Amino acid sequence: MIFSHYVPPADITDEDQKIRFRHFNTCSQLTIITMVVIVVGNILFDFHQVLIISIIFLFIFSAIFYGFYKCIISLNLSVNFFIGAGAAFVGLGAFVSGGFSSPVLFWSLLIPLHAFWLLNKKSALGWFIVASILPILFIIFDFAGFRYEEPYNYFEGNNRYYALVTILFLILYTFTIGNTFENNKIRSLKEVNEANEELRVTLSQLEITKNKLETAEKHKDLFIAQMSHEMRTPMNAIVGVSELLKSNINDDKDELVEILDRSSKHLLYIIEDILDITKIQTGKFHYHAIIFDLKPVLKTVYDSNKRMAESKKISFYLQIMNELPEKLVGDPYRLSQILNNLIGNAIKFTEKGEVRFTIAYEEESKTIIYTINDTGIGMSDEEVSKVFDIFSQANSEIHLKFGGTGMGLSITRQLVELFKGRIHVKSKIGKGTMVTVALPAKIQEQYTFEEVIDEVILVKIKDKLSGLKILIAEDNETNKLIVKKLLHSEVPLLKIDFASNGDEVLSMVLESNYDIILMDIQMPNKSGLETTKIIRAHTDKKISSLKIIALTAFARKSEAANFLAIGMNDYASKPIIKLELIQKIYNLVSND
Repeated sequence: MIFSHYVPPADITDEDQKIRFRHFNTCSQLTIITMVVIVVGNILFDFHQVLIISIIFLFIFSAIFYGFYKCIISLNLSVNFFIGAGAAFVGLGAFVSGGFSSPVLFWSLLIPLHAFWLLNKKSALGWFIVASILPILFIIFDFAGFRYEEPYNYFEGNNRYYALVTILFLILYTFTIGNTFENNKIRSLKEVNEANEELRVTLSQLEITKNKLETAEKHKDLFIAQMSHEMRTPMNAIVGVSELLKSNINDDKDELVEILDRSSKHLLYIIEDILDITKIQTGKFHYHAIIFDLKPVLKTVYDSNKRMAESKKISFYLQIMNELPEKLVGDPYRLSQILNNLIGNAIKFTEKGEVRFTIAYEEESKTIIYTINDTGIGMSDEEVSKVFDIFSQANSEIHLKFGGTGMGLSITRQLVELFKGRIHVKSKIGKGTMVTVALPAKIQEQYTFEEVIDEVILVKIKDKLSGLKILIAEDNETNKLIVKKLLHSEVPLLKIDFASNGDEVLSMVLESNYDIILMDIQMPNKSGLETTKIIRAHTDKKISSLKIIALTAFARKSEAANFLAIGMNDYASKPIIKLELIQKIYNLVSND
């Protein structure tokens, strides 16, 4: 249809209102076309009695349409003006062409129809009364002898042809309006169906999101329960061993220290797993690319897991299938993490038999293949399909019997993918599991002796640090003792002072000459960050250039970058790794 391109105003959102706007647009345009036909017909047939009237109402209808189209007049007001003008035109046209006998009266049928289509039933009833009054009024005029002086009869001479054209155009007008209304209704229904379909899709997506949220909620509850269990296990051991050590039982001291060391590292691994999975999922995970020797890494992984295998009385074998590259560029810590996760799982889920760790190098593809085979409990195909899902274990009985956070394998897969590698799991219930990891090997052909820290270099570090004066800013008494003992265990001649808050740090650096400050981030009065800013802004060059290492439990990369941005020289994460901290101190004082 030529009228279908009309678009209602943007602020009209109700579908019924949109339909009414389209209908009135169609009615107005058809009426204007009809008036043009009537004016042309009047001119051709010389019907001067209604020519002026027709021209006047053509302009009236055009003005109403213009006001509606430009949103100058509201829809309801436009419709009422339109119907009122139509009723007036029909009345005047009938009056000059024979009154009650005029065929123009047929047009009065459209008056209530337009009101019904464009307004409401109540308005339609009112306009129906107006339309009914017109023929009654002309009957009264006939009885009273009140007639137009020069009426013309549509049914005589050439008038008949004009009457025929008028009636046919009335029929065509009515059909076109009805057809357009039907098309508009169909289009509106289509729009409603499309809206319903969009709503259905949205509801479907909301249902999916709801299910995901419910699953996430279940995972969260499971995660909290598992973390509580996993953290309490090593914590119970730590607390218990601490109580035993306080009781001065010396016979089992070595064994107790071993338990304490193993439990504290277990707790640390859990915390690192939580941090790792968060970093990976938020896209903030970073790994280092350094030169390292592969064989010592493999030996360390083997030795650290052999003890657990022996405690379960199962065999653990390391088999290197061919010659491996000596030096690689990559992250040895993350490689160890991948292998320890997989081997640790294999040993944990194997109650008898063996675990075999095999390494092979593919020269052509420059890929190292790590394979872990076990004779453990195995998994079904369904369990294998979800083994890498976060917080997921094969079933609830697995966690109760073997423990674990359900994060290790998820982290492992994501680490492998970050390194552009691939991981595959093959398993059968009761027969064991085979995990294969293929990692690209970036080989370092040339390296220098200085790239490898050995015992000679460690002795050199200790000599350099002997007599060094260090200020440790730490408000926790236990942490003070631990840092002091760790440093003195390697460098006994270190001179160490303590400050419990930022104000004490500022006072002490003014009174004494320190070579380096180990600055806790969270302290009372002034934080480590505030204290560092004040030191860096000091007018005394010797104080403002003091070496500062942040001691922090904040391990995120963005936070570490902030420490460096405000003027700290380096940072060490808590819990403190002794040799790592000593190496950082050495690096700073060696640059002087």
